[in-house]
Amino acid sequence: MRRCISLALVLAASVVASTDASLESKEPSNASPQCRAHAWVRAPDMVPGDVIAGDVKIKLSGPCPDAESYALGLRYKERIFWKLRREDAPIPKIPEFTHDWTESNRDLFRVPLPFQNVGNLDYNETEWKVYQNSVQNKALWSVHEEERVAFEIKTPLFGAEGADPLSKSLTTQFGILVPNTNYPPGLDYHQNGIYFGGDTDTFSSESIYEYFVEIRFSNGTTSEVPAGMTTFTPFSTEKESPSVNTYLVHAGRGSNMKPLELSLRSNYTIEVSFPNGVHVYQSVFNRTGYLIACFLDSSVNITATVHRTGYTNRTDAPVELCAFPSGSSTIEWYPQELKNRSQPFTPFVKALISSAVPFMGFGFSPFAVPFMGFGFSPSAVPFMGCGVSHTVSPCREIKFASPPADLIHEGHITSTSSEPLSLSIHVDHYAVPDFSTYYHKLGHRVNLGLHVKLDPSEPWEYEFEKKQWEKHTEEMDENDFDWVPWSSSKQARHRYLTGDTSLSVMPMQKQRLAQSTPVHYLSDEARQPTFVKLSDIADLRQMSPEQRDFIAPFAQPSIKVFAKGEELTNRYFTDMQRPIYVGDTWAKKVLSVAAEGQHQRDAMDRLLVVQ
Repeated sequence: MRRCISLALVLAASVVASTDASLESKEPSNASPQCRAHAWVRAPDMVPGDVIAGDVKIKLSGPCPDAESYALGLRYKERIFWKLRREDAPIPKIPEFTHDWTESNRDLFRVPLPFQNVGNLDYNETEWKVYQNSVQNKALWSVHEEERVAFEIKTPLFGAEGADPLSKSLTTQFGILVPNTNYPPGLDYHQNGIYFGGDTDTFSSESIYEYFVEIRFSNGTTSEVPAGMTTFTPFSTEKESPSVNTYLVHAGRGSNMKPLELSLRSNYTIEVSFPNGVHVYQSVFNRTGYLIACFLDSSVNITATVHRTGYTNRTDAPVELCAFPSGSSTIEWYPQELKNRSQPFTPFVKALISSAVPFMGFGFSPFAVPFMGFGFSPSAVPFMGCGVSHTVSPCREIKFASPPADLIHEGHITSTSSEPLSLSIHVDHYAVPDFSTYYHKLGHRVNLGLHVKLDPSEPWEYEFEKKQWEKHTEEMDENDFDWVPWSSSKQARHRYLTGDTSLSVMPMQKQRLAQSTPVHYLSDEARQPTFVKLSDIADLRQMSPEQRDFIAPFAQPSIKVFAKGEELTNRYFTDMQRPIYVGDTWAKKVLSVAAEGQHQRDAMDRLLVVQ
């Protein structure tokens, strides 16, 4: 214990020194244009209260005589951008464009101009000019971009000593102590992102955990080289979702029914509860390199009760209830400027997870892994859940009680309820856990769909449907419906109602390293990760999370507002900037080591058989 306490005091002192050094200003480098640098990191994901070890490789190409030293860094930063139209300056209506398709179809040898639509374009040039000038008038827009750096840490890797030249190729290891602080989950922006682009408003958000290598030159300047991005898996501190009542509305186009006819319709609500909560299993490689969970999708249990409030002399009744995850994340924006702005669509955001583990369906593991917390031999462990398609129906038939016989012919309003239904919905392994960041809150919804058999006396909702039905059933009687694929109107007519409710998605990890509840990264008590020596990792892992937290410094976030004219819609992830996920390269290393170990065991088995 004395060894751990003394080690903590020494490391705490060194962390303070390194924190001060990281505050040095960055100046543009005067390095030779022929001097090119590349850097790569491979490391496991971060979780609260852990100590991890990773690898870094640096390679200089071309003449780099002025390079003096290397430093490895890690930072977490998040940003927000918006371009909002002034509410007192609406954009004029877009002019109508018409096309003469006949002329272009007749001209078989017509050569259109680049990016020109096929057909002769006709529009009002004056209206278009008014619209164009209004959109391009910068005074009628509010544009803002800001960035928050939650932490930035650095550690020296190698420095010039005396006359020794700096190595142009360096591969070494590093250690990081992760405090018992919940940081946001890493998001995958390679294919999707948090972006809204409407006619009047555009806003976006990005975040990244990025490794970088800083190269210092003899003239005092520095150059930063990206080395890949990582992710963070927070621990959930939320309780199970309570029961909620969801009011259902009609799905589809606006109804043509008269107000009196609409007032006779029944109202439906659904009482929803999640008895077991919601957990999402994610692929996690622990710090020793073992695969402790493969890609596992989760099935979420739902208990639902359908409530009907309506007239007793109406025979409409619910027949089927379906539940689907929304597939997209819900965003609650915190900046006041975005509070009342409409969102054109819900973004599809994925958690950043390793793609190095293959989807193997019902195949077998090529090597032994501790699966679901238990060890199995390589010949007997199927990758259950990894890439397996889910075919369970998301719908359930509803058993609904009829109103009392003495009230059927009377116009009383009463409420009836179905028996509780048990449904299961599928949550993808890349679902983003619920989390509140500095700029927004990420959440999820469950979409509910209710099929209601209509009362025969209820009029047709849309005239075109009535005409279409009459056309198909002309001169048919009830006995003829056995010979066609549709049913009679008394059986076929249904109404589809929809609603949604919040869904709490929490990360589930089989090996919890932090015993106490982590603090939120926006708390005043939040601490930031810190680099540690490899020789100290074994002792650090013997400490309690509270002792390790004493070593980690308090977080010192900073906010930068970009100058006018420098704002960008996307800054971290663009077509020219696509960082490598270091968890993939770490998994690649782990799988290679595990496969080699299995190969050696197989060779030993064959040797024993021969002898």
